[in-house]
Amino acid sequence: MKKLNVLVPSVLALFVASAAHAGATFDTPQGKLMLGGDVEYNLDATHNNSDALVTDNQSANGRILVDIEGERALANGNYAAFKVNPTFDTNAVEGSGEDAWFGFGVKNDWGFKMGHYEAYDLSVAGQDTYTTGNEGYRAKLARGRASSGSQVMLSKEAGQWHAEVSTLFGSDQAYTTSSTESANLLTGAITTTTVGSYHNVSGAVQNKDPLIARPVIAWTGDTVTVAVGGEFNLVSDAYTQGVDGANLSDWSGYGATTTVKVNDDLSLNLRGAYLNDVAGSSYSVGPGAQYQNFYVAYLYSKNTTDTDAALGTTDSHTKMNEVYASYKIPGVMGLDNFDMYLGASYGTTKVDSADTVKDYGGRVRFKYFF
Repeated sequence: MKKLNVLVPSVLALFVASAAHAGATFDTPQGKLMLGGDVEYNLDATHNNSDALVTDNQSANGRILVDIEGERALANGNYAAFKVNPTFDTNAVEGSGEDAWFGFGVKNDWGFKMGHYEAYDLSVAGQDTYTTGNEGYRAKLARGRASSGSQVMLSKEAGQWHAEVSTLFGSDQAYTTSSTESANLLTGAITTTTVGSYHNVSGAVQNKDPLIARPVIAWTGDTVTVAVGGEFNLVSDAYTQGVDGANLSDWSGYGATTTVKVNDDLSLNLRGAYLNDVAGSSYSVGPGAQYQNFYVAYLYSKNTTDTDAALGTTDSHTKMNEVYASYKIPGVMGLDNFDMYLGASYGTTKVDSADTVKDYGGRVRFKYFF
């Protein structure tokens, strides 16, 4: 027993030490077990300028991610795999994590995945070290990693073609709630009121679990990659304005992106997305360019909110512009697993004839892989 007590800590120490430097893969009777992760810490300085309030903020933020993966693959291509990414913030508090999924299928053929993950990116943001967040619809409401809700996906590979249908059900990222508390002056009792919003329509109520389907098809050539897809809510009356109000579930979105590799140093991309719902419409479009370690992008967005003509009101329009850039400094201090990014962003938001709100800021990001 004494020998076992010595052996177990020694094996654990070897496991942790070997994995902490550059990630590690271990062969087991059940397949391969991989352990790694990364540190992503930021130093930020931001500015918001509007008539109502001017704010300047500085912060240090980020997270440590632990990457644990396992896979069993046979010679005929059949496989089963899992991935889990617990995260911890700068205060060592455990976050919601990133990926946590289980999948199976046939290599280079078909696959089935369920859990918490991100589906195909239809609005490639590139090296977006820091952005102001001034953006409209980007075809990512059902892409995944929602705070709640479940996901499953079926994918198919055929040469240069990739096709997938991912789903998000139970909840979705277009529905948000806010709570307010009020006290009874006589009894002192606290009453909590929760108000829902769906696609920017207040008073929204969830009557049924939604089911959003997100099909994507992509083609990858030697120098060009093109992808198109959409997001569609399949459950009618999942959300209404009030219990018996207007149906808010009738909406659909579309997205497309293309990337062209000009040469080994330069690549260009273009993205666009459009959403049509009961409250109006939203779209975004913009180009990006990567030259060696430097990336720059521009995104124009517009949201149109429909109003009731019977009340003599008119549509409301919100226009947003954002330009951001990032430069990567690889191999800091001679460590090939330690990089730094210098990022900056400038954005504007204008609602109808109101004054333009300006946001800008910068970030220094430290990225360390283990």
